[in-house]
Amino acid sequence: MEFMSDLGSNADIYRPSLFELIAQEKMRELLQPAIRYVLSVYAQRYPRYLLRIVNKLDEFYAILLLFVERHYLKEWGASFTENFYGLKRIRSLHTNMNLGESSSKELVKLRNRDIWRSLLVLIGSSYIKTKLDDYYESVTGGAGARYLGSSRTSRREDINYHRLTLAEKTRYILRNVFKVIYPWINSFYNISILAYNIAYLYEKTRYYTPWLHLLGIEIRRMSAQDYREYTQRQAESENISSVPTTRLQKGTNFLFTILSRGFDLLKILLPMSIFFYKFLEWWYSSEFTRKPGGDSGIEIPPPERLLPDPRGFPVPNIPNTCPICTNRLANPTALPSGYVFCYKCVYDYVENYNRCPVTWIKVDIDGLRKMLDLPFVLKRKQFPIQLAFCLNHQQIPGSKRYLIDQYLSQPVFS
Repeated sequence: MEFMSDLGSNADIYRPSLFELIAQEKMRELLQPAIRYVLSVYAQRYPRYLLRIVNKLDEFYAILLLFVERHYLKEWGASFTENFYGLKRIRSLHTNMNLGESSSKELVKLRNRDIWRSLLVLIGSSYIKTKLDDYYESVTGGAGARYLGSSRTSRREDINYHRLTLAEKTRYILRNVFKVIYPWINSFYNISILAYNIAYLYEKTRYYTPWLHLLGIEIRRMSAQDYREYTQRQAESENISSVPTTRLQKGTNFLFTILSRGFDLLKILLPMSIFFYKFLEWWYSSEFTRKPGGDSGIEIPPPERLLPDPRGFPVPNIPNTCPICTNRLANPTALPSGYVFCYKCVYDYVENYNRCPVTWIKVDIDGLRKMLDLPFVLKRKQFPIQLAFCLNHQQIPGSKRYLIDQYLSQPVFS
């Protein structure tokens, strides 16, 4: 099928299309989440053996990928996903000859140095970027904290900055610098890849990523001769292993054969795990799991209303009023208890006391949910007054019928 786009044209049939290259990249990106899901499921049954692996999955995945990718680069001259799509890697020779039909195979074959450099890019770059993304999420507080416009950790350190030691101040400054420059570096990285993709699409370059350009390696389609050579090498290795030798050599040959067959079996197991992972992802996000009984229309009743605690702030009788400052709600923010406050008031209170100001139930900063102001909601959606909710007045905490979040489509509380 990959040759259909080149039929009837004078184009190089061994030059893969951009869509093939992007497809194998997407497959690579799905491998780690699929392995993470499978291990997390079995770690619940066998935590004694798998819990440490799940906690250190990035390192475990990098080591596992090192052996797999090295095997495929040595045997096929391609990474695992590239070989799955019938692609291979060759050295750039800056020549116009048709490399797919050329007899100078040794000139373009990957050397040992090219294999290790490819491994460094395939595994090292993705591992470093994953760690940088995770660190950026931790120092910024995640997407939720960026949406709320504040980070609890950074706010506390801003207050106690003068009490920090010199080493702590240095780490604090470097972390803030990282928070500022990393989005720009990440954007430049993604834009450079996009630029190479567009240039490759219009045949302005032979490399679809800057990493391949830096390594001087091209991605080509495998020819029938490549498959014949691999089959011939396999037959020769089996003939050599069948010759009577010492027990140590027999054991080594047997182990090598088992590992080789196991790596070849990954072509079936890993795509199946990706399919299983995506199927479960679709299943749990579908309406079959959201609504019990399918289309029975049975609606779960809302939970009982949490009454105010005598030690907490009293609930104002006037709707749209903050119980803490007793002023009109400014930037309304709801808690899991079902009561709504001004964002600044409830943020400071929960940060200091870790509880709801009205009911005194245990609440964390992560439980804050910003809401649209009621007049804005009525103006945009034109809800009748009798169907709209009145903040802190007629609402039923936890009810999916009476609580609306900032997108007006999902309930505030699940």
